[in-house]
Amino acid sequence: MEFNIEWYSPNLGTPIVSIAEYGIVFNKASIATLGSPHSIKIGFDREKKYIVVIGVTEEESTEDTIEFIGKEKNGFIRINNKDFVRFILRYCPEIKLDKAKRFLSRKEGEFLVVDLNSPADINEDAEMQE
Repeated sequence: MEFNIEWYSPNLGTPIVSIAEYGIVFNKASIATLGSPHSIKIGFDREKKYIVVIGVTEEESTEDTIEFIGKEKNGFIRINNKDFVRFILRYCPEIKLDKAKRFLSRKEGEFLVVDLNSPADINEDAEMQE
């Protein structure tokens, strides 16, 4: 019998990525899911409404990568990038950022995928569909 199991770590919790007007915040579990890389590349799938993140080593870092692990404070990493958030909101107008919104994330291959269709809070899910 074959299983496709993702083991839950109570020390890390659920991988969550929050989006606010100023940028994106990765929690401890999402950082670990990425493998705590030196830098990241971040993209957006307009059709599926996914933010896609990949870890990059220091040697692979370029002007298109964003410093990552060096920004960790209290188990969180905040990436300030208002332009990227505006870009996302252009294709996801249903997301209202009057306060930060939390979304579930998961590992798919070497990527961390943030599904903007899956808010981490059930109450936010109801708000987004109104």
